[in-house]
Amino acid sequence: MTQAEPCQFLDWDTNFFGRRIAKVNTSQLDGKLVEDIYAWTESNHIDCLYFLANAEDIDTIRLAEDLDFRLVEIRLNMERSLKDWNPDTRPHTAPEIQIRHGAVEDIPRLQEIARHSYFDSRFYFDRCFPEDSWQAYYSTWVKKSFEGGAQITLVAEHMGQIIGYITGLIDPHDPTQGQYELTGVDPAARNLGAGNELFRSGLDHYVRADVQNIWLATQGRNIATQRMVQRNGLVTRSCQLYFHKWFSPCSQ
Repeated sequence: MTQAEPCQFLDWDTNFFGRRIAKVNTSQLDGKLVEDIYAWTESNHIDCLYFLANAEDIDTIRLAEDLDFRLVEIRLNMERSLKDWNPDTRPHTAPEIQIRHGAVEDIPRLQEIARHSYFDSRFYFDRCFPEDSWQAYYSTWVKKSFEGGAQITLVAEHMGQIIGYITGLIDPHDPTQGQYELTGVDPAARNLGAGNELFRSGLDHYVRADVQNIWLATQGRNIATQRMVQRNGLVTRSCQLYFHKWFSPCSQ
């Protein structure tokens, strides 16, 4: 049997950021695995390594800290059953917000919103990624989603102006499971309830697609999103810690 690689090279991140990037293929570390990881990263000339650890694994966390892995994000995975969600009777608290399916011609405006969102992201908190780079990263991600990369692509309008969006995926191996992907709201319109209405409209679409359970990941520092999804019935499924390890000099 061929031994599994300890890490995976990430082509998309590498091509986008212009640095050789990989991720660790497990959520736990031990001495032998660390030796394998370091050998793999050296032979593959890796600049940055992502590592997602379970928050309750004290040995792994201490080892990551000892090896100068940088903590860049507390990740909360939250979930909800949709068995009791009724699109016809659920609350509508922002009637002035119109939700519709996104179109390709919306993409430039959505990219503009994306560039001014995600200040809670791990890329923002890792100063080795320049701000214009990670803003472009999310802008490109939104474009890919609205060009067919996501199954749910909704936009919010207020007085004829696009002010937000939400995207979601349906598991191709188990179509009863869904995952919210990206959400963005124009900073100038964040008190209008667009995020909440986008989220609820997404649940409507999931239910009509016979999805039974949905989940999402958000940052521990993103209190506003946590409160919003909790009000809509999501509960925490797990907590993880995101680390970045840089093997090449960082100028930031």
